[in-house]
Amino acid sequence: MFITTNSHGKNTDPFNCQELIQGKHQHRYLLLKTLHQAQEKIIIVCPWLTRYSLNNHLIQEFKNTLKRKVKIQINWGWQQDIGNIIIPGNGCWQLNPANTWKYDAMSKLQKLKQLYPEHFQLKLTGTHAKVWVCDYKFAVVTSANILCSKPGNTDNCHEEIGIWTNNINSIQNLINSFAQAPNLAGKKTS
Repeated sequence: MFITTNSHGKNTDPFNCQELIQGKHQHRYLLLKTLHQAQEKIIIVCPWLTRYSLNNHLIQEFKNTLKRKVKIQINWGWQQDIGNIIIPGNGCWQLNPANTWKYDAMSKLQKLKQLYPEHFQLKLTGTHAKVWVCDYKFAVVTSANILCSKPGNTDNCHEEIGIWTNNINSIQNLINSFAQAPNLAGKKTS
């Protein structure tokens, strides 16, 4: 499934592995596997949140994960959309226009937040990063907008590419980075 990037194909350190992820199909498969395997917390970073990716199947997988009391945090919102499409203020935000395609899955995600308020978090961070972290087990850094697009009928394995790693330093740095990112919904409107 994955292309190992350890030197000479020998895995000398099982806690410092990297693997190449190619194509939308591998990315989607790994995201679903993440939702099934997580035990504590998943952090997903993706600027756009669309119904195309966050379809009924993926939303159900989120629910199944949340029912197991696994926390899911989604860092979202492209910085160039903040102030234009995403209007933050006083700890919340609104979309203008409300049905913009870039964020048309937001109503589904807000329902999850209502159903699982202690386990599901949406954090407006103004990012273009595409990352996800599963517990302290592994992280994925990728070009794939995992919550915006999904695999089509054909999969060009060179269309999207990412790196899976279980390097604890990389995982901790990613967790710290997104924990420290301010929630831009807290900005006060002028």
